[in-house]
Amino acid sequence: MVYCAENYKQQLLDLGAVEAVPLSTLVSFRVGGPAALLLCPKGEEELLSALNLCEQGHIPVALLGNGTNVLPGDEPFLGLVISLTGFREAPVFQGNRVMVPASASLTALAKQSVRRGYMGLERLCGIPGTVGGAVAMNAGAYGGEIKDTLVRVRLYRDGTFSWEDARLADMGYRKSPYCWPKALVTAVELQLQPDDGTAQATMESCMLKRKEKQPLHLPSAGSTFKRPEGHFAGALIEGCGLKGFSIGGAQVSPKHAGFLVNAGGATAADVHALMAYVRQTVFNETGIRLEPEVKGMEEVTCIF
Repeated sequence: MVYCAENYKQQLLDLGAVEAVPLSTLVSFRVGGPAALLLCPKGEEELLSALNLCEQGHIPVALLGNGTNVLPGDEPFLGLVISLTGFREAPVFQGNRVMVPASASLTALAKQSVRRGYMGLERLCGIPGTVGGAVAMNAGAYGGEIKDTLVRVRLYRDGTFSWEDARLADMGYRKSPYCWPKALVTAVELQLQPDDGTAQATMESCMLKRKEKQPLHLPSAGSTFKRPEGHFAGALIEGCGLKGFSIGGAQVSPKHAGFLVNAGGATAADVHALMAYVRQTVFNETGIRLEPEVKGMEEVTCIF
């Protein structure tokens, strides 16, 4: 099942990799076939060892944080999935700057920063991914983006790890130079601002909006499509009469049409088919082509 020579497989197992892990347990859609190998390295040394082995053996490597923006297929992934959730360092606050591992929860960091008297992340509270995932896609919500606070990133490149100043000019709406396989971020440095007295209320307001408008009770990957210029994906989908439309166990959320959800028993094929149907219908009726915000496994996979 593993797309590599037996000696490389054994060395990855010796590092702590496990075999035949369902991707459905690793992504928020709760769909997907098995991954041949999964490794959650505990730090950069283990991560580097695994990457070196995969480069030597030409083993496909998929990178996941919390898997909140990834849609796999139902077929097996014949390579190594690396999850950075094994990085357990706590955020380190120094004045209004914070050093944080890529694996840290963005929501937890936002709450912690507000408790400490800082603002800058309060609008991002409730985004379910990791800090690294947020940087990889320049996550944003309610008028805030992670780039607004980003100062430096710690990157893997050419066999080493180093800190680099953030390339803010290359970041935009769901656009970032820090997505795998272009880059592998293990930590970031953020610069926050002293709370002007509004951070807690803003955070609570954003969280309330999420609870009221989004189908948080069902597996999904958040907003499925990017916002077309001058439009909202959810409004376009709803305008085409697709709210509640289903293919298999995948459904356009009756609560928010911008969310495709696993309403129960969905396969990855169901979700992919529903995405394709929604895109085609919206294009046929409006001339607007929706672009996926979620990524397929091929987009988060590198073969050295």
